[in-house]
Amino acid sequence: MALGELPVRSSSVREGGTVVIVDPDSAHAAAMADAVRALGHAVTITATAAEALASIEREAPDILVLAVTLPDMGGPELARRASLLSTPPDVVLVAERATPEAGLVALEVEAAGVLVKPVNAARAGGLIGRLVERHRRRHEQQEFTEKLRTLSALSGLITSARDTQEVFKALARAATMLLGARLVHVWVDDPRAQVLRVRGTYGLDPEFERPLTEYEVISYGSGMAGGTFTAGRPEFIFGVRTSPRWKNRRLAEAAGLHAYAGLPLMAGDRTLGVLAIVFGERGEFSVEEKELMQRLADHAAFTIVRSEAREQAERDRARLEVLYAVSRRLASVHDVDGVLNAVVNEAARLLGLEAAGIRLLEGEDLVISARTEAAAQLMTRPTLRVGESLSGRVVASGQPLIVEDIEQETVQDPEQRQAALRVGYHAYLGVPLKVGGRAVGVLSVWGRAARSFAPDDVALLSAFADQAAVAFEEARLYAETREREHEATNLARVTAHLASSLQLDRVLDLITWSAKELLRCDAAAVWRYDEGRDGLVAYRASGMPIERISHVVVKPGQGLAGRVLKERKPLWTRQLTRSLQDDAPDASETATALGLQAALAAPIVSGEEAYGVLVVYRRAADDFALREVTLLSTLADHAAIAVRNARLYSETRQREDENAQLYAEASTQRERLGRIFDSTSDGIMFVTQEGRIEAINRQAGDLLGTDSDAMIGGDLLDLLEDRIAEAGAEDGLPLSLRTLFSHTEGGEGDLALPRLKRVLRWVAQPTTEGGGRAVGLTITFQDVTRDREVNQMKTDFVSFVTHQLRTPLSGIKWMLELVADAEIPIDIRSYVADARDASERLINLVNDLLDISRLERGRLEIRPQPTDLGALTASVLEEVAGLVRTHDHRISVTGVDDAPTVIADPQLLRQVVLNLISNAIKYTPRSGEIAIRISGVGDRVRWEIQDNGIGIPRDAQRRLFEKFYRADNVFAVETEGTGLGLYLVRLIIEQFGGRVWCDSEEGRGATFVFTLPNSGVA
Repeated sequence: MALGELPVRSSSVREGGTVVIVDPDSAHAAAMADAVRALGHAVTITATAAEALASIEREAPDILVLAVTLPDMGGPELARRASLLSTPPDVVLVAERATPEAGLVALEVEAAGVLVKPVNAARAGGLIGRLVERHRRRHEQQEFTEKLRTLSALSGLITSARDTQEVFKALARAATMLLGARLVHVWVDDPRAQVLRVRGTYGLDPEFERPLTEYEVISYGSGMAGGTFTAGRPEFIFGVRTSPRWKNRRLAEAAGLHAYAGLPLMAGDRTLGVLAIVFGERGEFSVEEKELMQRLADHAAFTIVRSEAREQAERDRARLEVLYAVSRRLASVHDVDGVLNAVVNEAARLLGLEAAGIRLLEGEDLVISARTEAAAQLMTRPTLRVGESLSGRVVASGQPLIVEDIEQETVQDPEQRQAALRVGYHAYLGVPLKVGGRAVGVLSVWGRAARSFAPDDVALLSAFADQAAVAFEEARLYAETREREHEATNLARVTAHLASSLQLDRVLDLITWSAKELLRCDAAAVWRYDEGRDGLVAYRASGMPIERISHVVVKPGQGLAGRVLKERKPLWTRQLTRSLQDDAPDASETATALGLQAALAAPIVSGEEAYGVLVVYRRAADDFALREVTLLSTLADHAAIAVRNARLYSETRQREDENAQLYAEASTQRERLGRIFDSTSDGIMFVTQEGRIEAINRQAGDLLGTDSDAMIGGDLLDLLEDRIAEAGAEDGLPLSLRTLFSHTEGGEGDLALPRLKRVLRWVAQPTTEGGGRAVGLTITFQDVTRDREVNQMKTDFVSFVTHQLRTPLSGIKWMLELVADAEIPIDIRSYVADARDASERLINLVNDLLDISRLERGRLEIRPQPTDLGALTASVLEEVAGLVRTHDHRISVTGVDDAPTVIADPQLLRQVVLNLISNAIKYTPRSGEIAIRISGVGDRVRWEIQDNGIGIPRDAQRRLFEKFYRADNVFAVETEGTGLGLYLVRLIIEQFGGRVWCDSEEGRGATFVFTLPNSGVA
């Protein structure tokens, strides 16, 4: 970057802000101006937009306070023009009133604040003061950004430029502009002459640069810069014109110089020069300014260090020529092994030593990569950790390591020190192999005799190591490129086979062959886990006959392959036969017979299942690199994909066969069900949740007196309403049917079709899909006309008999009560009480029969109204409290206080609740648990009672709500009953459009539940 390209900007942060107030109300404007001036800000008052424009175009203010209404221009238009300035001010609107229009104007001009008249001057001043401060911080941030850009550009120039004079000139100019200095000098130390020399200078006025030629050299301690250099610390001096250290007084007077800042240029403990900055009249330096000066000084020091480094490089050029011949030899070798072998041999020869070796970094380990024959006695461990042993310390530090006598070395591992001494080696020198500034390995040389290494020896070996690292890196990259191309080609073939072939054997054959070729091994095999033999058996092989290894069984956890299967991670060994001797002797013998020494194995894992192991073998006891482990793992993953694909294909074929069989069976079943559906004597239809008929058999159409095919797709309730209306029936559709689709529980009841002189018994059950979600109802119809006629005859007879019994029974009860009140013997009184109780039970039975008769005939007077089910339940519980105490039961109630209301006859509903609670008390053994729960479920109200009594057999539950029916197990309990209570409960609940049922398991209690429509009344 050229000198003139540096972006610089001088500091110009104002002490106070500037405010322009535009308001035709002069008194109001003056009051605000006084409040703002009190905060130390400059204020200009104008009465018109024209005056304001002239003012802000001369100098952009920080804040523009303007009235919404001006005599010559609208406030919004003035704000818009102000926003076009290079540094637009923040706008504060002054409105006559707080109106929506004023708010919209504020949004339009993006006002920073709004004031409403009459304005509180102090509050307005505070607001404007805060806005000025925010404007100031934004201005300072912009200047800070400009400084960063300048420093960044300067850094780029320092990094790229080779002319230090140009860099120092640019640095001096940047310091002048950034700090507002008059003159800047960069003095650089000349240690041989013991003087400081000017290497860069810049002044705002070019005429002030010329006199500096008289003072291009100063001695240590002389003048301002010489004193700073000697002090070795920053100096800040004011009044330089009177300072005895300032030499050029004429220049100081002419340029008006006043303040001096001198910063030593430091590199570690060395002082390389001085950055001298001279200012005109000014106050103390801020912390920010001092930090900026220090950064500029650091840049100058870095430039000097780079310059010294280049000079040192030139001095080293001659030494590097010594290595030229070796470098040419290295450059002519393109394979990695060849480069490494050439390096170790030449390194030993260059320093006249007996042994040399290289370890390269692979992951966290240093792996032997090359060594002279003599070094094989020293480099016995295949891998070392970084920081371990002498070689590891070189890589960890990134610096050369000299050991003049290993016997005197105390840091080295004692075992390794003794190993070196046993084979007669004492001297050691190790230098890092670096690529891109990062240590990637170590070049080590050993000498039999103890010796010191001169700096030139270290420099020579380091330079050689650097050249070797470059040559090695080039050879490695070349080899890796070729290797990656080869690997990519083979992996592409494997991937193509995976995509095109589902034959597992063919794909595994290709994978074993590719593993052998890509890893340059002698053989490869896929070992599959055999559950029957509880071990790994050879399945496919390349490079060796499968018959030679097919008899071997490797148990999980035994040998190399067994451990890989169990641990599910790659492992390798250089001593295969030894690793198999104890755990798998058969495998050890086979490996010995085949001459296999080294092996690398990776698990083949499909999902959570370990299918087997992919193993490659070498007949030489070689090490395996991390790249080879990764490559084999990739091939093992491909093998896992092949296994998974083959299994998926097999499972898919099996599912297809099963689905075909299921489809055939389903078709047969569908035909069979269709025949049953059409031939059954009951009418059957399937209805959606919305009430639309999806399917109906012929018998249902006949029972309903219509064509079944014509009913499909129609609305069931509309159709039934039409059938009843045609007959002129007054009652209409039963409530139980009209509310059928408001819930998904189903229901049952009778449907009278007067025109057909027919009564149908219907039962609706939820129809569910595979996941259990209700999708509609299955409704069955039975013609019960004859049954209902017989029942009617029975009902009429019972009604007649009960009417005839009711009067004499009442008389008997009255007479018995009179007798009980008379003076009679105690034994006679007991008989009278029994007779009175018996007559009471008969009267209750007669009343139940009469209620049932009226309900069945539709002649019972019903008064439906909103009924508080919770309060009704609480009332019944109070009524039976004595019976509960007699049986020592515990009753819990949930939902009574916030129970929804229902539409029902309170007296009849009370009869239902009393009947169910009484049954729970009677059929629960002493000290039992009874729970009552009331809740809202959608548009229904659910009431349930649960006991831990004797329960109800499953086969009795379907008849439980029939007239006169009692389950067999109730006779084991000493209690009385007629079998009418639950029948009456069902009639009443169905009369109100509800449903009642029981869930029970014999011996484990019972739960009785009824649901009613929610009245919707809170």
